[in-house]
Amino acid sequence: MIPFAALVLVTTAFTEARPIPHPLIIVSRLVNDSDIYANWPTYDQLPLHPSFPTKAAWGVWGDSDELGALNHIRNTTILDAKSEIQLGQTFNLNLQLSMPDPPLNPNRRPLIHAIQPFAGYQDDVVTLNTQISTQFDGLRHFPYSTNFSQSTYQFYNDLITFDDIMAPGGSATLGIQNTAEKGIAGRGILLDWAGWMESKNASFDVFSAIEIPTSDLDAVATWQGLDPTSVFKPGDFLVVRTGFTKQYDALSPHAQAILPYREDANATFIGIEASDATLRWLWDKKLSLVGGDHPAFETLPLGNSPIDGVLRSLHEVFIGGMGNEHWYELPYLRILTKFFASQSST
Repeated sequence: MIPFAALVLVTTAFTEARPIPHPLIIVSRLVNDSDIYANWPTYDQLPLHPSFPTKAAWGVWGDSDELGALNHIRNTTILDAKSEIQLGQTFNLNLQLSMPDPPLNPNRRPLIHAIQPFAGYQDDVVTLNTQISTQFDGLRHFPYSTNFSQSTYQFYNDLITFDDIMAPGGSATLGIQNTAEKGIAGRGILLDWAGWMESKNASFDVFSAIEIPTSDLDAVATWQGLDPTSVFKPGDFLVVRTGFTKQYDALSPHAQAILPYREDANATFIGIEASDATLRWLWDKKLSLVGGDHPAFETLPLGNSPIDGVLRSLHEVFIGGMGNEHWYELPYLRILTKFFASQSST
């Protein structure tokens, strides 16, 4: 039995803007700062209450938590990571702010960069769509929803509504500034899936719906000389190289320009398999962040796979459910570098 604190909330007619499948029960794990994994729920014990969405980790870090899996990063986590530094070299792995150009989602605008001249100096003026270049997905970016209906949006820990986000005065709740204030430092583990495939002379097309299972990730770790059963430590960052950026860079300018306009069955991209097996693998490892060099951490299009018997996307469970910053998904990632100390969603 896992100890939890529970509080029943009485629902009224005023809850219509926040529809839920059952009267909301706030259930919170009793978090012990001296042993943060005491009473830690297994993947099979998620969610902590049936009123919560599919495999949501609401309450695991407390019912008012806004950090999710970033809670795995502790002082000892950072000190342990520092002890593994050997060469002290740094590598700039950022994408250009304008990449990809045009954005792979045609509904998103490209970067606008202007230089504003003054007497004796000049300023750069940048209008940036935060869904291009190296980036984070924040907890307000992707909620649970039914048929993409705003009336059914459910954000992490049920702390905010769509109306709160879009209100004239805005809201700082679940904003990306929490990530900046927390600060992120730790140990990253790169699993070079593309290099592993190339070592076997196996061809693959990143512009197709390839689903990378966790069995592949274990095999990649073994190929790299790592023990997949012990290499990961709580708070680690997982970065998967799919080879997307390499294949994208090899396209002609015309091919890059038309890539976002593929339709229906052709509008696909490589990614991690959206499945219970993937979620269980990540949950058990207690990772703080995940990312890759591809358009979304999971295969696109989203939401075509059953998770706990329901058609869900990893985006919904990662961001809206597991606190994500739980598995902060970093499309186009080459390194965890760009943060926005603001109330933005991304």
